[in-house]
Amino acid sequence: MHTPTSNFLAFFLFICGGLSVFAQGISMSPTRLFFTGNPGEIVTEPVTLSNTSDTDYVFNVNTKDWEREEDGNKVYFDANSLKQSNATWISTIASSINLPANTTMEIIVTMKIPADASTSEITNSMLFFTQIGKQKDIAQQQKGIGIIALFEFGLHVYYTPVGNNVKSLDIVSMEELTDTASTTKKVAVGIENDGNMVNDATVELEFTNTASGEEIKLKPINISMLPGTKQVVLFTLPEGISGSYLGVSIIKMAGTNDLRVGEKDFDF
Repeated sequence: MHTPTSNFLAFFLFICGGLSVFAQGISMSPTRLFFTGNPGEIVTEPVTLSNTSDTDYVFNVNTKDWEREEDGNKVYFDANSLKQSNATWISTIASSINLPANTTMEIIVTMKIPADASTSEITNSMLFFTQIGKQKDIAQQQKGIGIIALFEFGLHVYYTPVGNNVKSLDIVSMEELTDTASTTKKVAVGIENDGNMVNDATVELEFTNTASGEEIKLKPINISMLPGTKQVVLFTLPEGISGSYLGVSIIKMAGTNDLRVGEKDFDF
């Protein structure tokens, strides 16, 4: 009995909070663009795409909106769907980019700030560079030959009004999460961005046994939050932890020595 060969078309999305992202010989730097300016102005920022492979690539340029849920998960929407979208403000010279093998290309991203843009609200969107499959790849996929892997790089785009300069995060809760189906204990730290800028920070959580003085320091978690948003940062506790502990959460905000500290007593 003959079993049909399955066709597979796989997209790999690369979005990173660091300075650059790399895959299959293709790298993009930076991965975030921060525009600032006054309503009515036109501002630009460069993005560098490098191709160190022996393969030529073609990328389509498109935009989407996004927002982050309280658990940190990012959700995408059609361009210009959300109130805080700036997807229609940004453009590149061409809607598709040819990136030959062993070349580096600088792409200028232009933002035209509307004359009626808010002078206090931050806007955001995502600029995608999506690999376009070659004709031979499409033919192979139609015949069911192998897996055709296409790559998509996501570039965060933010607009910050000139007058926004307050960086602030607040710890609003520290709670143990109970899961009857698991013996693993977790603590959720609730954080709110009560400033008016995009805020990158490191969240730390440590526990001190009130009887023995034993200290437990958990692995720090990096976050990035838009103004007016809330996020719950989840920490998994060591197996077998038991007793009375003082929990201390510390937020270290990038670009400032300002800290936020929260404390709470826990009985595990």
